[in-house]
Amino acid sequence: MRTALRTCLATAVLAGALLAAAAGTAYAATTAGQAAAVAQGSPADRFSGTPVHIGEGLVAVVRHEAEGPEAWIRAVGPDWKPGDNYMYRVLTVLDRMNPVDSANGLRLEITRPNSAAPLLTVTKAGVATSFPMPLSEAGRTHGAECVSATKRLALHGTLVADLATTPDGPQVQLVDGVTKQPYNRLTRTGPALAKGDRTVARIVNPGAARPSFEYETPGQADPFGTALFPELPAGCAFTYAFQGEAPAAKPEATPTAKPSATASSSSSSPSSSSAAAADDAPTARTVGQTSVVPAGGVAAGTEIAAEDTDDSTTAYAGAGLAAIVAGLGAAFVARRRARTRR
Repeated sequence: MRTALRTCLATAVLAGALLAAAAGTAYAATTAGQAAAVAQGSPADRFSGTPVHIGEGLVAVVRHEAEGPEAWIRAVGPDWKPGDNYMYRVLTVLDRMNPVDSANGLRLEITRPNSAAPLLTVTKAGVATSFPMPLSEAGRTHGAECVSATKRLALHGTLVADLATTPDGPQVQLVDGVTKQPYNRLTRTGPALAKGDRTVARIVNPGAARPSFEYETPGQADPFGTALFPELPAGCAFTYAFQGEAPAAKPEATPTAKPSATASSSSSSPSSSSAAAADDAPTARTVGQTSVVPAGGVAAGTEIAAEDTDDSTTAYAGAGLAAIVAGLGAAFVARRRARTRR
């Protein structure tokens, strides 16, 4: 009985401590998550860039990040000058998918949209003027002349893959083609998505002279597609030595297929050698639902009583407490009746 009471008291104290710690952790995690969302989700980070005055009361806010080159055409009025606020009404947006448009009588086009150094060309009355756009991240690192053109592939859903080659090797930028939200990035040193990701995408032979990109194609005759990377521009050298190419096994498509019943039954049947080894190992017997009490030579030194490891300990403790309370109540009533008779 004392063991049962001690078990109940220890369980109550431990549960209270764990609940308090969990509540504090949840509050801290929520606060940190909200702060991160405010810091990372700021509209200024997504829509800010370099403002270029292109005339007719317009500025082109040009940027070139993971989503590719963009030119946000905003109406700022005729008196705008460099240094003024440019976060005004958007008339149109140019990008890789929509590189040409017009606004206020101007023809606007992103030329060389797949290069590391694209241009914004503005044409008015037949006269074209080109404005340099920011370099891509790879172009800022290696120089635009040593970064290949980008090859864009449409994966399943809204996901797209931008393939490029740099002196550091092949790289793949995965982006949502609708929201333009960067999803993930594959490189020579990190060539594959984690297992269980929303899709299958990887660089095959990333350290070889001619790596390729393999990606999942749900609903197609072949569940996987393959594409070669663009070549590094002439006159540029890689920063690493090539490794030999090796045939790569096909990855599993998502979702992963369930194992067959035959494989399950064969794996669940122990071999004769395993059975022999099990006979020599110390035996154990199960008590209750979760406790295992060793038997044989290993049992020496165990101090856990079988009756204390059963899941019914709490029930016994509760019954014992109820009996004590009932006994005290009966004694109190009997004593009071005895005094009344006197």
